[in-house]
Amino acid sequence: MKRAGVLDLNSSYSYLMLCKFFSETCVIAEENDRIVGFVSAFIPPESQDTVFVWQVAVDASQRGKGLGKTLLKELLNRNACDDVRFLEATVSPSNVPSQSLFKSVAKDLDTQCQVFECFPENLFPDEQHESEWTYRIGPF
Repeated sequence: MKRAGVLDLNSSYSYLMLCKFFSETCVIAEENDRIVGFVSAFIPPESQDTVFVWQVAVDASQRGKGLGKTLLKELLNRNACDDVRFLEATVSPSNVPSQSLFKSVAKDLDTQCQVFECFPENLFPDEQHESEWTYRIGPF
């Protein structure tokens, strides 16, 4: 969702593939026939008890209203997540809004939020890319 302004942009093809092949774990929010929020996620084949959230995008007009949290809770309530006990996402150190979002979801679900390094910055070919830290929420 380009209007979110803070995400790494991917090709429209990648979003179409996500929505086609992972439709049960992608969630959108609409207002007046316009997409104002999007969560892309999938359940890794080797970790069937975990849903990995790739991106949470919220339009600037909707920020501060709890839409990101609502989208994540909708994701967890879907049939595809019946066996899911953990939600994971990677977040860069400077992305304070996402850090707050995942910690808040953990608090609402009365569970833990563990944080540990996933991808150190030296793995990224782009010199300006920060490290990515895993936020693991659960069990629930």
